[in-house]
Amino acid sequence: MASGGQPPSPDFLAETNDPFLDQRVSIAFIVIDTFFLLLFYVSRYFNRKAVGWPMLVCNTLAYVLCMGSAATGILMVHIGGVGHHVVAVPVTTFQTWLQLSKVLEFTYTPAVMFAKLAALFLYHQVFEVPFYRRIIICIGVILILQGVVSLVLAFSICRPFRYFWTQAVDVNDGSCGDVMLFYKTYSIPSLVTDVAMLVLPWPILLKLNITNPEKIGLIFTFLAASLGIITCALRFATFFTTPLFSDPTWYASGGPMIYALVEPSIYMIASILPTTRHLYRRVRRKARLTAQLHSANIASGSENSGLSRSTDVKTISSSHTPNRNITRHVDIWQANTNSSEEGLTLGEWYHSQQDWNQTQDADCRPAKGGQETGAKDFIRKPIEVKGPAKRERR
Repeated sequence: MASGGQPPSPDFLAETNDPFLDQRVSIAFIVIDTFFLLLFYVSRYFNRKAVGWPMLVCNTLAYVLCMGSAATGILMVHIGGVGHHVVAVPVTTFQTWLQLSKVLEFTYTPAVMFAKLAALFLYHQVFEVPFYRRIIICIGVILILQGVVSLVLAFSICRPFRYFWTQAVDVNDGSCGDVMLFYKTYSIPSLVTDVAMLVLPWPILLKLNITNPEKIGLIFTFLAASLGIITCALRFATFFTTPLFSDPTWYASGGPMIYALVEPSIYMIASILPTTRHLYRRVRRKARLTAQLHSANIASGSENSGLSRSTDVKTISSSHTPNRNITRHVDIWQANTNSSEEGLTLGEWYHSQQDWNQTQDADCRPAKGGQETGAKDFIRKPIEVKGPAKRERR
């Protein structure tokens, strides 16, 4: 694919285009994607109600395919001649790059499809309005059709199939369609679905009757799910502004490879972030309670030497009257985990946020006799036992 004419100068052949950039990005996203997928699994372990099987399967498949793309990017650097002019690499190395490019087509396309489907399953679970759910289903059908058609074209654009890389040695071995046109046309429906996913949540989010900080938090959460539109637009522009196949191994360093890694990873991470909300609150509660118990131990000194780091905190108040009030607060870490699960819908999101705010306030003020001091999911209602002969009931 190198042009004829005068032989290139030694300086031209020695030029490099940051050949290890793709490798650094690939390794970085291997670490990032693995971290978020593990976070996703841990979050689902504690709150299965918020993560259905479709989202679990799609994110897992997207992760596997993203790892395949990252491994392909690393191999392109080491055995594909990426970052060097195509005329400066051996023909066999260029053939290897073409083979790896075909592998990247088969990992990138379904990775984007599954990552977007995971985000759509998140939308379908959160937005309970039938009209919006029908739109979400339509977008999902478009994504599946786009993925299937793209894979069929990737298999059939060159006849025979091997001609995609054997053309570097023998141009008469077969024929290929317009590969650049294939890349450009694939990007158009991707942009359309990205815009639809970006616009879809806004009408509902703006109408929510919640405080501005909570609304801003939700908006940023769902805005993150559409950040893939940026990489999609950049990749789309690259196909129109960069002559990729005039010097393939040179232009492969940077833009196209990075976009192929970043786009599906962003969609996968964006669909994972809202599901970690329950885990974040759980860890935060545990940290706060541990800090409170530690402070209580220091303050009480020898008088409360029997107080351990268990999750039960008993507060006994006595008076000169014969009656005694016993108040018992129970931390959720002692109870069954399933009892504190919450679904991932805007309705439960709103109500659980109100409960969370009540709990925050309750932890900052002393309990009053017989009044509930927190949200039902986090602190059990205090139990009063009147009379010295009565035992405390759980």
